[in-house]
Amino acid sequence: MIDDRRTLLKWLITGAGIAALDAVAGPSTKIAHTKTFNVVVVGGGFAGATFARTLKRLMPNTAITLIEEYPEYFSGPLSAEYLVGKRSEETLTFDYTKLISEGINVVHERALTIDSAKRVVETEQSTYRYDRCIVAAGISFDFEYIKGYSKALADVFPHAWKGKEQLSNLKNQLDEMPNGGTVLMSSPNTEYRCPPGPYERVSQIAEYLKAHKPNSKIIFLDSKERFPKQAQFELAWKQLYGYGTAKSIITWIGAQQGGTVTELRADTRELVCQAGIFKGDVINIIPRQKADLFTDANGLTGDNGWCPVNTQTFESLKIPNVHVIGDAADAHSLPKSAFAATCQARVCALAVYSLFNKLPPMTPEYMNVCFSLCATHYAISVTVSYRQNPQTNKIDVISTNITPLDAPKTQYISEVQSAYAMFNSMVIGAFG
Repeated sequence: MIDDRRTLLKWLITGAGIAALDAVAGPSTKIAHTKTFNVVVVGGGFAGATFARTLKRLMPNTAITLIEEYPEYFSGPLSAEYLVGKRSEETLTFDYTKLISEGINVVHERALTIDSAKRVVETEQSTYRYDRCIVAAGISFDFEYIKGYSKALADVFPHAWKGKEQLSNLKNQLDEMPNGGTVLMSSPNTEYRCPPGPYERVSQIAEYLKAHKPNSKIIFLDSKERFPKQAQFELAWKQLYGYGTAKSIITWIGAQQGGTVTELRADTRELVCQAGIFKGDVINIIPRQKADLFTDANGLTGDNGWCPVNTQTFESLKIPNVHVIGDAADAHSLPKSAFAATCQARVCALAVYSLFNKLPPMTPEYMNVCFSLCATHYAISVTVSYRQNPQTNKIDVISTNITPLDAPKTQYISEVQSAYAMFNSMVIGAFG
């Protein structure tokens, strides 16, 4: 039994996902039950949907309810291509038809509260009982840390870091910007969704400007001194966009150079930092982030704004019988990425399966794979393997593999196709 679960875990964390479950989870892994367990999942993104489908395959008789406010999910991964007109919104929009066909009860309501004493989740319309509750509610934003910025002003100076409306807003502003205009970007120095994401966005916007508005430029005012895959990104910028020369489309100003933005002057469309006052025709402010408001309202968050969990099972350290997966979880060295979220979802599903079947807990391993599209035919990647440390509750890095700086041109091209293949695999695992 334990050996079967170990094999299953290895298949799941490498992204084999739903398609592999029937082949790997044989009769000795599936246990017959006299009791029907109730599981409620709050949030229908990559983490929530992947968890629900994985557990349903492991325990077909389990009654799973997925609570998601919206009837469709709009993907963050590959949304930078939508932003610059290389991808349609239809290719990033997914519904829950497949989950429903598999017997998962999908309800489009807004979750309000968790009553841990009664073990129920309350929505605006109904109440749902659970034996285990899985919260995959995602992120929210801290707008006010920049003087002059606010949630209301995010409609004028979009973050475009969550949801189709924000991305469409920024896309329209880029389309309408005159040739010769300036794009300003800023990002936080604290933990946020998709750590390499801002730099991929800079790259994609630079490619768009080079092709459609060649007299324009993008200035990135960064609150960090270093950023993920920095050497690989800067090499791509040099090769593609003249980075480091007088004709560079991209200017990156890090924290050491005074790039931390402290104020937005909305009336004059200016960002203020130690490096100076910068005026932008388009201003994209990516705010600081924290766990979704649902998790905070229900006492799941810690002092750092994220949700502390037992990294072996992703059960909350705040409320028993409630698990937090995906971007809201404080998963230590695991980044807040879609791939990591689906990996957490599968590990959590196997943990819940073990808990229901009174099996000893396993020491899980994790993986994160992140591709960054620097141009139409140029991508870079990093793959990291992790193992949970039962003594410290940390997730330790075991190995790292990153695109080498001397990679041949063919590798950059092939990594673009690998990025698309990984995205398609995640979508199939989550939404069918």
